[in-house]
Amino acid sequence: MKRILKWFPLFILLALILIYPMLNLYAQTGHRVTLTWDASTDTVAGYNVYRGATSGGPYTKQNSSVVTGLTYSDTSVAAGTTYFYVARLVGTGGIESANSNQASATVPINPPTGLGATAQ
Repeated sequence: MKRILKWFPLFILLALILIYPMLNLYAQTGHRVTLTWDASTDTVAGYNVYRGATSGGPYTKQNSSVVTGLTYSDTSVAAGTTYFYVARLVGTGGIESANSNQASATVPINPPTGLGATAQ
């Protein structure tokens, strides 16, 4: 048991060296989908934004509080994935409208960087 404990810090360090680059790859995507819409002529408290993985839903609410402006940025998106969005008006009494038209976006995949070539 003492031998295992003696080498344990080295195993942890080695694991971090091997795993960290993979974690860093996924953590630094920097992608977002920005949605915009026209203002309603009705009296509104704001809007709720819903996202789905397939056209036509089902959709899941994305915002934790009512969006009071006319834009919403979804930063929890993955490269190479297509998302489908609808918005719903929220009246002053908290009642939601039906879904808006559906909009979709495909998040781009970042190309590799730092490519080099040497000819001899």
